[in-house]
Amino acid sequence: MTSADFNYDYNVSFTPEEVANGNAYCNYTRQKPYDSEVVGISVFYKDPDGTVFHTYSCYSRGVDMLNGACHYIDLTPKGRDEADQKPNSQAWVRRHDEYED
Repeated sequence: MTSADFNYDYNVSFTPEEVANGNAYCNYTRQKPYDSEVVGISVFYKDPDGTVFHTYSCYSRGVDMLNGACHYIDLTPKGRDEADQKPNSQAWVRRHDEYED
């Protein structure tokens, strides 16, 4: 299994066809994915016999509790300022090299 397979198996990556036709399994339901990848967290447990159990997954806003930056941004007057953004896009997040000079 590659990491790419893992992302598809746990419904955080989508094929170009799924994105184009607006029908993918995401966040426990069939819906239109807003991008080719979304955020998700999964937890696994390996017992002493080596059996691996998938014990937890969350997506979308369920992941916020693990992103400390969200807690601070939510305290500011405009918060995440998401009114004009695609749902769940987190467009306010930028990599260090994506900011304007």
